[in-house]
Amino acid sequence: MLTPDEVLELGADSLRRSATLNRGRWDDAVALLAPASSIWCLGLGKSAFVAQKLAATLRSFGRSAHALHPVDAMHGDAGALAEGDALVAISASGHTEELLRLLRGSPLPLVAITAPDSPLAVLAGAVLDASVEVEAGGQAPVTSFTVAVALADALALQLRPGEALVHPGGFLGLSGRSVRSLMVAPPMVAADVPVAACIARLAMGAVLLEGGGIFTDGDLRRAVGADVAALNRPVGDYATREPVTVGAEEPASVALDRMERRSSQLLVLPVVDDTGAYVGLIRLHDLVRAGLGA
Repeated sequence: MLTPDEVLELGADSLRRSATLNRGRWDDAVALLAPASSIWCLGLGKSAFVAQKLAATLRSFGRSAHALHPVDAMHGDAGALAEGDALVAISASGHTEELLRLLRGSPLPLVAITAPDSPLAVLAGAVLDASVEVEAGGQAPVTSFTVAVALADALALQLRPGEALVHPGGFLGLSGRSVRSLMVAPPMVAADVPVAACIARLAMGAVLLEGGGIFTDGDLRRAVGADVAALNRPVGDYATREPVTVGAEEPASVALDRMERRSSQLLVLPVVDDTGAYVGLIRLHDLVRAGLGA
């Protein structure tokens, strides 16, 4: 077992090695990411924390950026990705199958923070070398985590457009927009309508139930995946009856905060008026397009 001093020395040596290995790699990575409308950061396991840190740092610099878990992406959340966006994938080994399945065939520009001779590196338009010679934690990602975080921070600094537009609450200047200015009309259905009858109305990602509740395209996939007979049952049986909501006059940044600060990210929220009645839907896609960050 290494002593604390040895762990720190190994980390410092690995960072110096990483600086050498990545000379000449930064320009390609920045060229792919700088024009992006939104930057989506992906990672699994410990790399997911690096992705979250990178997205948070980019947002604090005024960039539209979000962490997206690969498993959630494969179960529908990839629908938030749009033309003009770019991806940063983080994996120490570069062999993470969930990442590879998601990224194969993706038309979006991709920067990988990974081992340069890995399958993930092959898919990327630019690679930052995150390899380490010795892992302080053995099989546990300790030294490699340190290097990945440092590379992610260095990348974020290269993408900083200037002084971040941050107000005292920690949100970007654009967060002054109201939810009402970005919401869409709410598709309403009765709770006893069959699930099958709701499919055509899920273009906005969800329908709202008269009397309270929300049924999303994710609910549809889960219900039908468990039992195809669900298509003939009342939508109310599969809806979330007390969903997270946001007020129409609240800042749009509040909606984004409620979507993202959860263990499982939400892609759509019901919008309510002062009486609690549904007046609209607000989607993560609309917030991203507006350039919001938190």
